[in-house]
Amino acid sequence: MYGTLIGISALLLGVFAMNLGFSLQATVLGVRAGLEGFPVALTGFVMAMYYLGYVGGSVFAPKLVQKVGHIRVFAALASLASTSALLHALFVSPISWGILRVMTGFCVAGLVVVAESWLNNASANSQRGGILSIYMVVALVASALGQLLLNVAPVNGFALFILISVLVSISLVPMALITQTAPPLQPTPPMKLTRIFKISPTGVMSCFATGLLNGSFWGMGAVYALSIGLETRSISIFMAIAVLGGIVSQWPLGRLSDAIDRRIVLMALAFAVAIASLLLALAGSLQPWMLYALAAFYGAAAFPLYAISIAHVNDLIEPKDFVPASSALLMTYALGAMLGPFLGGAAMNGLGAAGLFYFSAVVGLMLGAIAINRLYLGATVQAHNKEQFVAVPKTSAQAYAMAERATMERNGDNEVIKPSD
Repeated sequence: MYGTLIGISALLLGVFAMNLGFSLQATVLGVRAGLEGFPVALTGFVMAMYYLGYVGGSVFAPKLVQKVGHIRVFAALASLASTSALLHALFVSPISWGILRVMTGFCVAGLVVVAESWLNNASANSQRGGILSIYMVVALVASALGQLLLNVAPVNGFALFILISVLVSISLVPMALITQTAPPLQPTPPMKLTRIFKISPTGVMSCFATGLLNGSFWGMGAVYALSIGLETRSISIFMAIAVLGGIVSQWPLGRLSDAIDRRIVLMALAFAVAIASLLLALAGSLQPWMLYALAAFYGAAAFPLYAISIAHVNDLIEPKDFVPASSALLMTYALGAMLGPFLGGAAMNGLGAAGLFYFSAVVGLMLGAIAINRLYLGATVQAHNKEQFVAVPKTSAQAYAMAERATMERNGDNEVIKPSD
């Protein structure tokens, strides 16, 4: 493992820089939109455009890689994303930002396809679970630290956009200098969402609901914090604490879901999201440290939902279907994430800043009710039929390929007949 980590250290450094830049960008745009006086609902629409681009990139980027190669695609998309960051500062309007958000989403999807396929190829089967966990930690820590970079310069100036551009450009350096042979891209066979829904309605609806929650929070969380009067420093801490809450809770909750019915964990987390959201909706006059505590509670409940949903679906399908099923679920998540900022922004437009978390509370309550319903109507997954939890990022099919091969190595490639949800 140590030797492998040395070999992929440059790649992980690039991933770290990339996530620093893009996580900072999302928060900067939310705060800057508020300072520029963008209507809240329109801000939600602008932020949602990122996920439209991400869906397009997830579909077309692998085809580009197969035509011109990993390094060329990474270089082109990193350059385009870096340019896009600067253009946000030059053309400050909802229309231009919406177009640039589509461009950014497309680029990010292509960048993670290249990075994760390289990571997948560089690790042996027996190491993939550990490498995937390290990759996730690197990405999540960078996402949390990216929020704190909001404090290094005024939000209403050019400097932060320049910093974002620099960070994205730096991510290109390790990839451009890598000496290893470019890996083969893992093909992703298609799988119809209707088939997955018949197997696991809970998993599909949970992925969609998680997209609504995460998309609305990442798109409009900074707008909410600005609207209730938090200063730039407090906004950055608020966003970072939520991410850290998700980092801390993901693995313990995943292991808990290995031991009991995952739908029980999903139900508990959904209701925890609803409680945290209601408290945040009513928390406008609280001290900042109390808001931070609620943000950590929200993140700890909301961010693990996706990985546990994927694990639940994997319990019910054959190992050979892990990657196509997970890829279809990623598209389901992305659809929810695309609607989340728009719906959250509309709720804020009608109900004020608290509307964002009233919206999240409704999503949490609905997901909890669905999980209860499926607990009564769906089949119970026996412990010996369950796959061990692997935390998977919401990125690309290449990460799912890593998780699949790690799981098959752990299980000795044994296939079992699985019940339906």
